[in-house]
Amino acid sequence: MRKRYSWLLLVVAMALVAAACGNGAEETTTTAGDTAATTTTAGADATTTTVVHTDDDDDHADDMVDELVTGEGVDAEAKVINIGMLADLTGLFAPLVIDITDAQSVYWDILNAAGGIDGWTVNLIIEDTNYNVEQHIEKYEKIRSQVVAISQSTGSPTNVAALDLYKEDSMLVMPLSWYSGWAIPEFDDGLMLEQNSNYCIEAMNLLDFIDEMGGKTIAIATFPGDYGHDAAAGVRIGIEYYGMELVYDGEGAVIPGQDQTPVIQGIVASGADWTILTTNPSIGAEILAGAVQAGYQGLFTGSVPTYNFGLLDSAAGPLYSAVFYQAAYSVGWGVDTPGNNEMREAMAEAFPGRRPSDAFGIGWNQAITMHEVLAAAIANGNLTREGVVEAANNLTDIDFGGSAPVQSYAGTPNDYVQRALAIMKPDLALYTAAGGAAQTLSQADGTTGSVIVKDFFVGAAAAEFDFTEACYEL
Repeated sequence: MRKRYSWLLLVVAMALVAAACGNGAEETTTTAGDTAATTTTAGADATTTTVVHTDDDDDHADDMVDELVTGEGVDAEAKVINIGMLADLTGLFAPLVIDITDAQSVYWDILNAAGGIDGWTVNLIIEDTNYNVEQHIEKYEKIRSQVVAISQSTGSPTNVAALDLYKEDSMLVMPLSWYSGWAIPEFDDGLMLEQNSNYCIEAMNLLDFIDEMGGKTIAIATFPGDYGHDAAAGVRIGIEYYGMELVYDGEGAVIPGQDQTPVIQGIVASGADWTILTTNPSIGAEILAGAVQAGYQGLFTGSVPTYNFGLLDSAAGPLYSAVFYQAAYSVGWGVDTPGNNEMREAMAEAFPGRRPSDAFGIGWNQAITMHEVLAAAIANGNLTREGVVEAANNLTDIDFGGSAPVQSYAGTPNDYVQRALAIMKPDLALYTAAGGAAQTLSQADGTTGSVIVKDFFVGAAAAEFDFTEACYEL
């Protein structure tokens, strides 16, 4: 599998080569010194593009003929691939999702400027879903005929609600959701291209870390639905594996918009060594601060979407720095890896005045994965929706340049499910010293205050878990 983290260095050179390419007649596109000609003919449901390669340096060389089948969401004549994003830009997770969406946009802008994918330009069609099921369905209906795949779709309940529509369309979707069912082909027909560890296995790894830290008693407090219940299932598996005790069971008890006092009281009364939260950042902060202020002496951790580094700007910042450990699917903004450095340079060039965000890395890596999918589909000669799905489910060893664990999708769920997680700790002093909320992407020492305390690892419970079905069945 190609390593993606070096291609930014070639952007200018490749862009000059792309600019040198000329156009022929209306129905023929000639590229790179007349070495290839493309003619397009349309059928009933798909378009077949025949590419005739000629070798000007060898008059006796046989022509090589390749055919590329395309369908909805692909303009074969213009060589444009449309992919969609169903993003929560105004709802519960908007602060994270805006950064994720912008990182994808920057990735594709740079790639297109460098000549695209074998001359194909990728066009993003972005819709705001407000993390609302009805709006998610409405926005999918709006773009479903325009795109060949969805490169980011926010939320578990939203994607579950739209799953039948995705199946009807054979639409590949990258969920911004880490429900364990997305890795089970019998559930999603292989359409949901999950990335990173799922909530269930993530929770097992959190229990491994807690065990390493000497924790014995556990409290949990989660949203209802597949997000909260999937994480809770992993917590229960980890508790049993490590011989711990669940002393407060708040599975599904955290209801957005309702008074969290009963949950806070339950955590405090339990006296748990550790509390695991599966919420959004604002409600998680309400629970954490309320429990600490009421005398709770334990430590906190939680599912990745529970924490946002922006909490360090709030009154709860000192508490997070003192008692919270964050799960991480990818490294933080300031961490030095080839892939992370590439992303940081690109984002600083595009948005020099924006502040750092760990979420940029999530979006960037999603774009890398979709890039690999589309490149494989083109190489396979099938850029239809079905061809994109087939390409995705046969990818192996996607390399993120050290910013996240290598990802594969071929084989059985037990083979390819991502089991690795990192643990980070918010460091308010480090964050403040770098400028806090006044930091910009252009400064060399920018940080979100997230410091790695345990690099990517697979705990014993996660390693031994036989993953053949979703941890929480819908």
